[in-house]
Amino acid sequence: MNYEVKKLEKSAVEVKLHLTAEEVKPIVDKVLAHVGEHAEIAGFRKGHAPKEALMANYKDHIESDVANDAINANFPEIVDKEKLEPVSYVRLKEINLKDDLDLTFDIDVYPQFELGNYKGLEAEKKSFEMTDDILNKELEIMVRNHAKLEEVEDAGYKAQLDDTVDLAFEGFMDGVPFPGGKAESHLLKLGSKSFIDNFEEQLVGYTKGQEGEITVKFPDEYHAPELAGKPAQFKVKINTIKKLKQPELNDEFAKELGYASLDELKAKTKEEIIKRENDRIENEYVSALLDKLMETTVIDVPVSMVQAEIQNRLKELEYQLSMQGFKMDDYLKMMGGNVDTFAAQLAPAAEKKVKIDLILDRIAKNNNFEASDEELNQRMEEVAKMYGMDVPALEEELKKNKNLENFKASLKYDIVMKKAIDEVVKNSKYGELNPPSEVLDEFKENINVDPDKLFDENK
Repeated sequence: MNYEVKKLEKSAVEVKLHLTAEEVKPIVDKVLAHVGEHAEIAGFRKGHAPKEALMANYKDHIESDVANDAINANFPEIVDKEKLEPVSYVRLKEINLKDDLDLTFDIDVYPQFELGNYKGLEAEKKSFEMTDDILNKELEIMVRNHAKLEEVEDAGYKAQLDDTVDLAFEGFMDGVPFPGGKAESHLLKLGSKSFIDNFEEQLVGYTKGQEGEITVKFPDEYHAPELAGKPAQFKVKINTIKKLKQPELNDEFAKELGYASLDELKAKTKEEIIKRENDRIENEYVSALLDKLMETTVIDVPVSMVQAEIQNRLKELEYQLSMQGFKMDDYLKMMGGNVDTFAAQLAPAAEKKVKIDLILDRIAKNNNFEASDEELNQRMEEVAKMYGMDVPALEEELKKNKNLENFKASLKYDIVMKKAIDEVVKNSKYGELNPPSEVLDEFKENINVDPDKLFDENK
C-alpha cells in the first residue's frame, strides 16, 4: 500500500491510496464472487458468469464495493500512522480500477489548533438593583394573570371594547344561511379581531339580551372560496356581557396562591426576581465571555461537525413543534422557507457553538477535568427528581431502550464542560460568579428533556 495525505480547508484531508495488482486482487475476487452469486446475466447461469461479463454489467457497483473494502482494510493504518482523528464518513472522489487500484477520497478530521490565552478575558458585567417599582410591576402582572371573567349584573350596561360577550349569531348571504355561520353561544372579546371585518366594533353599545343585525364583508383571501370577498349579514343576540375582573392584592389573594400572607407573597416574589435577574446577568456575562473566548483561538471548523449541529437543532425544533401539534413542513411554510433555507440560517450559530465547544473541550483536557462518580450521581438524582422518580427507576427506564450508558456519557460531558466554562470565568476580570454559573443552554448539553423523548430509543 502506498498513500499520500494532503491537508484541505475546513479541517479536512485528502487521501490518495494506491494498491498494487497483487494487493487489490483478493478484494476484487471477493467482490466478484459476491456479485456473481446474485447477478442475473443473459446466457449464463446464476453464479457462473465470467469476470468480463460481470464487469460489463455491474462495473459501477463492483468498483464501488472494491473501493469501500479497500478503504476499510487500509484506512485504519493510515489513521494510526498519520495520527488522524476522523469526525465524518469518507467521501469517495475518484476510483481508477484496472489491474491495480487508485483511490482519492477525503474526510473531515478533528481540528488541530493552538489554544489561545483565555485568562484575563473582559466583558461587560451589569448589576441589578431591586426596587419597589420592580416588585410592584411583578405583582401587577401576577394579579392580571389571575383575573376572571364575571358577568355584568347591570341590565343597562353597554358593551365596550375589551369586554367579552356571550353571543348568539347566524350568518346569511343574499338572505340564505351559509354553513358554519351559526352559534347559540360563543364567547367573543370585543376588539380582539377574532371575527371578520368590523364585526366586533358593531357590537359596541349593545346591552344584555339586545338583538340586531350586522353587515360585514368577507376578506378576498378567505379560506372558503364561496364566501371570499362577498358581503354577509349576521343576526346577533347578546346573551350576556362579561368583564375581566382582577382580584385584589391582599392576604386572601396570597393564600389562593399558596402563601401564608401578602407579606410572604411579596417577600418570596422579591427573592425570585432577584435570583432571576442575577441569573440573567450572569448568563449574559458568561455568554459575552464565550464570545471573547472564541476570538482568542483560530480554528478551521469541519463542515461535518457544523452540519451535525444543524441537524441536532432541526430535530430538536421538530420535536418541540410536534409536542405543540405542529408539523415541521407546515411551520417552515408559514415562516416562508423550507428545510434548506432554514438550515442555512442556522449555520452561523451552529458553527459558533462548535467552535466554542472545541475550545472548551481543549481547556477541559488541559486541566484534566473529569466527572467524578459523586458528581455523576448528583446529576442523576437531579434528573430523576425532575420526573418524579428515584435513580434506580430512571436507570431501569433507560436500560429498556439501551440508553443508560449514552445518557451517563452526556451527563459526564455536561459536567466537564461546565468546569471548563467555570475555568474561563474564574480567570476572567471579575473572577468567579456569585452565585456560581449554571450550564448555558446555548453552548452546552443541558440535560432537560421530556420523559417520552428521554426514553425513546429513536431519539
